[in-house]
Amino acid sequence: MALVTLCPGCSTTFRVNAAQLQAHGGDVRCGCCQRIFNGFATLITVNESAIEYTSQIQLHPFSTSEVAMENQAASEDSDSPIEPQVISDLNQEVTETTEITETAADQLFVDEKPDKQLYLKWGLVNVLLGLFLMGQIAYSYRTELTMIAPEIRPRLERLCELLMCAVPYPQDIDRIGIESSELQKNPAQQPEVTTMYATIHNYASFPQAWPALQLSLLDAQEKLIASRIFTAQDYLQETDKSLQFIQPHQEIEIRLDFNSGQLDALGYRLLLLYP
Repeated sequence: MALVTLCPGCSTTFRVNAAQLQAHGGDVRCGCCQRIFNGFATLITVNESAIEYTSQIQLHPFSTSEVAMENQAASEDSDSPIEPQVISDLNQEVTETTEITETAADQLFVDEKPDKQLYLKWGLVNVLLGLFLMGQIAYSYRTELTMIAPEIRPRLERLCELLMCAVPYPQDIDRIGIESSELQKNPAQQPEVTTMYATIHNYASFPQAWPALQLSLLDAQEKLIASRIFTAQDYLQETDKSLQFIQPHQEIEIRLDFNSGQLDALGYRLLLLYP
């Protein structure tokens, strides 16, 4: 008795033994048609005199993926071909679908065209908001702007006339000082009257508001006897009282007469300040 397996592709019979089939998991290749098949599936036992063997089987180790690819190829060969009419209909459907998709895409792009008028409106709104913000900054810091650029004061003053506001003059006490001062009494004419002479200097490069003047009288131990604050209308001379500010780098002499009464002042302290 002999073990024989049959090739399902060309019906060729091959003599095999169990050891060969078990060693390769039953996968064999036909020596005639080169088809790979499982030898256990078509394995039979026959008399040796009953079959004439035309070829010897080729046994090789095959990977699972190779067998699967071979079986898939055989399965595809056995399938019936697709009818031409079906292919034509499929192509027609694909073409129609493509045309519809392209038409829808064109309509989509047409709908998404930017609105130039809307952009212009938003641009105009942004410009107006920017101008409004700049106006607020100029109004809030109008005095500081005249310190940085004194030449723009006339423009700011004209603008403030429309807005019914004013442009105050800067008050930088660190850039204004007293150059000289002197306290005198005239006992022969008016014993109770004391006169203060001083020179005020504006060191800034921009005009400043008139500062206030604080005069303190001291005794022999430099203790405070009396103190008073005088405004510009108190210490400016008659010809200078119409001036609203002191010019850049200007020096101006002042005179201040006051009644010291019975105060026995031997010293004084003079300070400039902005209330």
